[in-house]
Amino acid sequence: MIACIGENLIDMVPLTAVENAPYGAFKAAPGGCPYNSAIAAARLGSTVFYIGKISNDFLGDRLVNRLAGNGVRLDYVVRAENPVTLAFVEKSASGEARYAFYANNAADRSLEAGDLPAMLHPDIHFLLLGSISLLLEPGAGSILNFAERVQERVLVSYDPNVRASMIPDRAKFRNSFEAMCARCAIVKASDADLAWIYDSPFDRGIVAHILNCGAKLVLVTQGSQGSLAATRHAFASAEAVPVRVVDTIGAGDTFHAAVLSFLDSNNWTTAKDLENLSSAQLERILRFASAAAAMDCMREGAEPPTLEALRSRFPDLALQ
Repeated sequence: MIACIGENLIDMVPLTAVENAPYGAFKAAPGGCPYNSAIAAARLGSTVFYIGKISNDFLGDRLVNRLAGNGVRLDYVVRAENPVTLAFVEKSASGEARYAFYANNAADRSLEAGDLPAMLHPDIHFLLLGSISLLLEPGAGSILNFAERVQERVLVSYDPNVRASMIPDRAKFRNSFEAMCARCAIVKASDADLAWIYDSPFDRGIVAHILNCGAKLVLVTQGSQGSLAATRHAFASAEAVPVRVVDTIGAGDTFHAAVLSFLDSNNWTTAKDLENLSSAQLERILRFASAAAAMDCMREGAEPPTLEALRSRFPDLALQ
């Protein structure tokens, strides 16, 4: 089982070719890094719990209904009067997205210690967390304290999903990132994330550094250049899956979810299991996660594939 904790928000996705809209037109789409990952993992067949605070307004209803409609467990969801975080999206010609966030007093960033469960379901093996939720108080402190409380019995998996516009001090963020790497078993990031954090072109030396910080498994997505995975004892890479890219919203979240679904399905659920993964096993994980992320890129917005759809398009893939 997998639990996902962090932001839930409404992505305001730009629409094209809309008449009489001089300032642009937008579609309101549920989103947020851990939120998207929860849905992706559930569609890939995992039992998933979402942990967070969600607004009581109609946008919050939309967020909750999408979770429930995809089979995500709501046992640890708290509803609140606060508004929903809004993330306005601007897409480039290549489909890459950048964001402007409006989160003052929002429900998800207002998560407090009392909103969090005293105990997790005993069969939950992974806690996925990130990204902007770890930048905004009081929710950031609540999530970090919760992760520290449960990390002895679950594998914490972290995606920084860097949004540079929300980070005023790169050096301070780098220190926080490395502190997270020290307490998390799994770190998933993009090469662009890591290049920004370390203010230098991405190379495998950064992966080695993250492992030295304490992470057991590091995964890096590199867009059209594919992906890589490393432990202290094994390394693998995989080519990108060629598809027609509509946009990349949710692709990294889907990749992250697919990695945890693969690990959970194979019962690789301890730090020792991660340390013992072979290069061949790492490659299988990458191929599975890359295929899932590629299928997300084929559709507008965060629309991860179901396991059935993934197997239909890529019949050689298997969770086990």
